[in-house]
Order: sequence, then structure tokens, then C-alpha cells
Amino acid sequence: MASRYCLDANVFIQAKNGPYGMDIVPSFWQFLDEQADAEAICSSKEVYEELANGDDDLAIWAKDRKDGGMFVEPDEKTQVVFADIADFVIERYVNHQARLFLDGADPWIIAQAKVEGAVVVTHEKLVTDNSAKVKIPNICIQFEVKYVDTYEMLRDMGARF
Repeated sequence: MASRYCLDANVFIQAKNGPYGMDIVPSFWQFLDEQADAEAICSSKEVYEELANGDDDLAIWAKDRKDGGMFVEPDEKTQVVFADIADFVIERYVNHQARLFLDGADPWIIAQAKVEGAVVVTHEKLVTDNSAKVKIPNICIQFEVKYVDTYEMLRDMGARF
């Protein structure tokens, strides 16, 4: 098992909207809480902002965890790596796509994982090098950060619901 996993916003959103609806599989959400308490998983305060801006059960769930161990404030090292990611993205991608990526939580998740030697968890898929869109897996590869999807993380952690 990896030392720690850093979760993208889409992990929470797709879980809520799909196979792990809060009313269908509450044990999934309890598992996330337990793993955050054990410091096995985390996410970024930037992801918190994205989730908390909603007006649904997921926003309420996130707000209840604002000051717990789930959503991490970027430290100085993470901010330095974020700057490196931003420089690369601005140099490599057209301005509109670079801004879309850099204005969200994605680069913060990658930076956090890079600093901690952790694994990014996302549902995004790798795209070809000539793609105009900036995707987490492509940036993870560029910065030598491992990434997996939710199911691979759950299997690796031995989750059972």
C-alpha cells in the first residue's frame, strides 16, 4: 500500500453521483473518514472549496470536514511545486486551457502528492501529448507522481463495503 493518497474532487463527486451514493453506501463515506483520520488519504483545501460551493449532500459532507484531516492546506513546499507545475502548464498549453487547469484544485493535488511521495487518485484519463486539454495523469507523468483511479485505491487499501 502507498503511504498516502491525495484525492481529486472527481473522486468525491463521481462516488456521490454513481456507485457510492451517500444514501446507498454510507460505509464508503465512513471509510473515507477513517482513512483521513489515519492519515492514509487526504485532499486539498482547494478541493474543499470546489465541493463546499455546491448545494447538495456532498457540500454539507465537505463542510462538516473543513477543519479535520481530510482537506490539507498547502504548505511552503507544496506551493513551490505548484509554481513548477504552473510554469510547465503555462509554457506547454494554450492560455485558456492552462488557466482552466491552474484555477482549479488539480495542480494542488499533484503538488501535494509530489511533496509527500503520495499517489494521486483521479478518474481523469491520460490523453495524447498533442491534446489541448490539461489532464491530471499527463501532469503526474511529467512530475513523476503516481496516479490511480478510485477502484485501484480501494483495492490497494483492502476496502470492503
